[in-house]
Amino acid sequence: MKLFALCNLCFFSSLFLYRIASANAGGRETEHAILPPRGWNSYDSFCWIISEQDFLQSADIVAKRLLPHGYEYVVVDYLWYRKKVKDAHIDSEGMDLIDEWGRMVPDPDRWPSSKGGKGFTEVANKVHDMGLKFGIHVMKGISNQAVNANTLIYDYDKKGPYTEAGRQWRAQDIAIKEKPCAWMPHGFMAINTKLGAGRAFLRSLHKQYADWGVDFVKHDCAFGDDLDEGEISVVSEVFKGQHNRPIIYSLSPGTSAAPDMAQKINGLANMYRVTGDDWDSWPDVAAHFSVARDFAAANMIGSQGLKGRSWPDLDMLPLGWLTDANSTQGPYRACKLTLDEQKTQMTLWAMAKSPLMFGGDVRKLDDTTYGLITNPTILEIDHYSSNNKEFPYINGGKEGATGPSAGANATGVRSWIATGRQGEIYLAFFNLNKAKTAISAEIADLGKALPGWKLNPSCKGTEIWSGKDFGVMQKSVSTEVETHGCALFVLNCK
Repeated sequence: MKLFALCNLCFFSSLFLYRIASANAGGRETEHAILPPRGWNSYDSFCWIISEQDFLQSADIVAKRLLPHGYEYVVVDYLWYRKKVKDAHIDSEGMDLIDEWGRMVPDPDRWPSSKGGKGFTEVANKVHDMGLKFGIHVMKGISNQAVNANTLIYDYDKKGPYTEAGRQWRAQDIAIKEKPCAWMPHGFMAINTKLGAGRAFLRSLHKQYADWGVDFVKHDCAFGDDLDEGEISVVSEVFKGQHNRPIIYSLSPGTSAAPDMAQKINGLANMYRVTGDDWDSWPDVAAHFSVARDFAAANMIGSQGLKGRSWPDLDMLPLGWLTDANSTQGPYRACKLTLDEQKTQMTLWAMAKSPLMFGGDVRKLDDTTYGLITNPTILEIDHYSSNNKEFPYINGGKEGATGPSAGANATGVRSWIATGRQGEIYLAFFNLNKAKTAISAEIADLGKALPGWKLNPSCKGTEIWSGKDFGVMQKSVSTEVETHGCALFVLNCK
């Protein structure tokens, strides 16, 4: 319990000092995303139908209950520009709101403060007054609706129509109709970023977001199977020039993402999804083990990013009170993961230093879910641990598959290791089997994963989720782990 109390003290002290340092930067531009971003996203609880009232009510709760634990971003997920009318769905056509330049604007029925061309300005101001940072989801390219209307392209710098070669350019000049968004083909299509007009459109789009007061942009249909390096480069350049209000740049989705793909763009963004959508099912959680291992082995955790660092993103945390994918109703059901499976998800996300974006309805945030997402040891590991990697030297029944094919059907046991700021070692055991399994690791093998560390043949340790003090463990660390559950040890081996 002393180790647990120490972790509490370390986490809250470091969070306080980090905020003081940021506040006293004296006008100097700080490194972006120096820690994995943390916040709340509306998708898992509202899908696309969230309103201004629901969002601001949620933001107020985040500010009061989660901001003290580092959850500083509140993000409106997709289709904030879609009319909530009969027959509207995620791939509707002709139901979106655009301005005269073909740029998406909030649906005024759901976002009344956007009327009069204000966009999200008033919402962002209210979020900032709460001490939070404001984010939005956007799609790549240009909307089918703008292309069908053949709107003029806006030149942000000249404040008028984009003109080149003696003529004004329009949406149909820059659209690549044969490259629609794979999962929203009636919504958006790629644009030709080799054209000055294509780059001008993206610049006007994202400069407008900055003018609204946006601090975080989740750029969808631009990574994974939908990788668009040209558009990512242009958008990144816009954000690179944002000095008065830094913008965290997030890429999605992560379907088929691999380290070699991420190495093409990690320096242009601050976080990027490495899997498809994660929902509250065990196969979704299990599919992350091999992917997280591969990105850690490729040294992608906290590597170079846009004006700072970048982080492989294991996706949002679908815990608490939720809706369903592609739904047109708000939160109505509880998370389907068992409590052990939820602990496994939180532990893997932290050991892999993934951004933590909670997706549940914060208006119905129960004590158990709150305890999971604010566990001080989990948050300490997620932000401040080092040497994070899969630990292969374990025993526990049939060894799990380690190749990409393991995916959602992975079985066996897994383990991760990391080190803390006070010289502690974090060791996590994961049981992917359908039955309780004893898992163990030899203390002598810890050094194999931590070259240069001089370790004693015995360790003092506490398991975090149970709170059990294991005392001095001779030669090995061992415990039984529940089905789909985990054990997270804080070890002192020096």
